[in-house]
Amino acid sequence: MEVSDRVTALAGLWARRLAGVTFVPDGRARTREMLANVLSRLVTALTTEPFDAGVGYQVGRDLVAGHVSSPQALGRTIDLLSGRLLADLAIDHPRAVDRLSDLLGELATGYTESLRDVVLAAAEEINQAERVAWRDQQHALHRRIQHALLHDPLTDLPNRAHLVRWLQDVLDGAAAGDRIGLCVIDLDRFTTIEDSLGGDRACQVLRLVANLLCRQANPYGHFLAHLGGDVFAIAVERTAEADAMVKAADRALRTLRDPVELNGHQIRLSASAGIVERPTAGTTAVDLVAAAHVSLKWAKRDQGGRWASFDHARHAHEARRHAITAAMPAALAGGEFTLAYQPLIRLADDALVGVEALARWRHPAFGPISPVQFISSAEDTGLIVPLGRALLEQACRQAVQWRQATGTSLVISVNLAVAQIRDPGAVHTILDVLAETGWPAELLQLEITESAIVSSDDESVDSPRALARCGVTLAIDDFGTGYSSLAYLAELPVHGVKLAARFLHGLDTATSTRRSNRTILPALITLSHQLGLSVTAEGIELPEQADHLRRLGCDLAQGYHFGRPADPDHITPLLTASGRPNRRYRC
Repeated sequence: MEVSDRVTALAGLWARRLAGVTFVPDGRARTREMLANVLSRLVTALTTEPFDAGVGYQVGRDLVAGHVSSPQALGRTIDLLSGRLLADLAIDHPRAVDRLSDLLGELATGYTESLRDVVLAAAEEINQAERVAWRDQQHALHRRIQHALLHDPLTDLPNRAHLVRWLQDVLDGAAAGDRIGLCVIDLDRFTTIEDSLGGDRACQVLRLVANLLCRQANPYGHFLAHLGGDVFAIAVERTAEADAMVKAADRALRTLRDPVELNGHQIRLSASAGIVERPTAGTTAVDLVAAAHVSLKWAKRDQGGRWASFDHARHAHEARRHAITAAMPAALAGGEFTLAYQPLIRLADDALVGVEALARWRHPAFGPISPVQFISSAEDTGLIVPLGRALLEQACRQAVQWRQATGTSLVISVNLAVAQIRDPGAVHTILDVLAETGWPAELLQLEITESAIVSSDDESVDSPRALARCGVTLAIDDFGTGYSSLAYLAELPVHGVKLAARFLHGLDTATSTRRSNRTILPALITLSHQLGLSVTAEGIELPEQADHLRRLGCDLAQGYHFGRPADPDHITPLLTASGRPNRRYRC
């Protein structure tokens, strides 16, 4: 038998031995051909000088490369070749056995290393595939998380964070002279819809609103966001005209005025909007959103159903008011609130009979603050009760000092806010102050507004009645400008009225549009006297006004004509002067 035939036969046997332990994708014929080639290389190596055992190493690697790649296949290969190669191929070289042993050792080494490399490569491919799959999953998860973070789950519209990011991106990419606008929309009385329809249907209403606003905003390329609850926003970049946001707000509000249908029921909506439109330079996304919300608050305050545009002056005024409100507790604790005193003059003889104590506050940073500002803030925050007590005590102690220094006792008139007179502890507080300072009740006059004691029940006059029984004088301040209920006037526990300064307007001219005051003023004085009430006129600035009131029989007067509000030291000379006050005593 020829050598080639023997190689072919042995290659066929080798292929059959490997058939159960490995898979060669090229088929049996190609496998036998590959194995025959390997056998020929081994025979050549066995019989060639000089001998190169490295051929076995390369044969081992080539077998693995030819997909003969399993530990079992290596074992069967070594068994077959060591047992039959020399005999079947009739190789009788004197060193054939030793050389075959070296070749098979190198073959095993090359085979093992190559198989290891294949396994590692396969593992790396698996790991790489797993990493790619994991990365894809992470990217998909990241996209879902980002979408969730930047979109409202109810309407799937961009949320507040997305709006702020979008606005900032527009601002960062804006050119010189560009402008930007934002409109924040809030449904009016949406809590009523929630209460009547329930939470699930209220959510459906919000989805309907979102769809309506989308249809309105999308054609214009506006950015629509749902900021949470019943608040939406429309942002416009590169606003070409100052009223671009006004037009956007008008369109949105008109859209929401149409009834929406839900489960066969028509639901009527209305909304309010806050607008801000300004140059992109010098602003931020946070500033825009804050300004739009401030404007929205103004629109809601004006009864809703309309829009309001941001105004820097108005916002600065409100910011100052908030700062004043925040500073008040520390100012009260630090004794920053003081009193100025304005003379009360008896018109019959121009005698100084009392002073009105007027609250003053000089803030270290803001300077003098108008009582109109800080009194209303104190009423809003509930600080008016402790502030009122502190000022009442200050006024009574000052009156005691004047009496000790001059021997003169004046009526001290102090204003009481609505919250003070309605405070359950009002009577106890006022009597405590009188007891602590030693000031007599009959020399204390409390000025209260009509609204403080005129209501639909009798409880509002309990405190005034108790104070009147204790000897405190009560006067209605700004009489004629509040409820002006004459039916109540005869029953109220008051001793006098203070006419509002506006009743003096027009008394100095016959052609004044206030000629009605010439009729109303004497009627009010006469009516008050017939009810046993004293009458004080405020705001007297001219001697002609004082003379006219004197002729009408008005009892007391105060105003710049008699003296401006002044520090306690400016009042003392008026108390020590003899005779009737004259100009040299005026504050």
